[in-house]
Amino acid sequence: MSFVSSKIAQSCTKIALILLVSQTAMAWEVDFSRRQVEFNRVKNEDRLPASIQEDQSASILSKVFESVEPTQDIVIMNTDKGFVPDTVRLKKGSNYRIHVVNVNGKEKNVSFVLDAFSEHHNTVFGEQKTFYVTPKTDGIFSYQCPETAVQGKFIIYSDAGSADRKPASN
Repeated sequence: MSFVSSKIAQSCTKIALILLVSQTAMAWEVDFSRRQVEFNRVKNEDRLPASIQEDQSASILSKVFESVEPTQDIVIMNTDKGFVPDTVRLKKGSNYRIHVVNVNGKEKNVSFVLDAFSEHHNTVFGEQKTFYVTPKTDGIFSYQCPETAVQGKFIIYSDAGSADRKPASN
């Protein structure tokens, strides 16, 4: 009797495995009807990075022959007491080379995050990280170090308003 019951148990096990495998295979079907076609296109223009030009419809020749201003160097130091300088004024449309230096003796390996320009860098004690920025949008944009919770800000201004400025005292 045990031989017959072992054969029945083997048959039942085989049938159960076949049913289980066939059900698992059907679960792996993929529905492509709702996929997103354009992942990189941002629909809301307010969410674009501050370094992307507002009008990118210029021809390639105009980009080649447009005058290029010299790049201005800016050094931002991450110290024990925060960023030095903690406020940086940048002119809209100018070219800048930003040097970030970690001189924080307490935190020797920290991050520098400038989300508005899509710049995220690891700064090690005594070393500098360099990146380029060409601001295209007016506004105030913060940079920060998440590990030490210090913040600074970039103030982007356009040159058009500077001609209308008047002295604060008369």
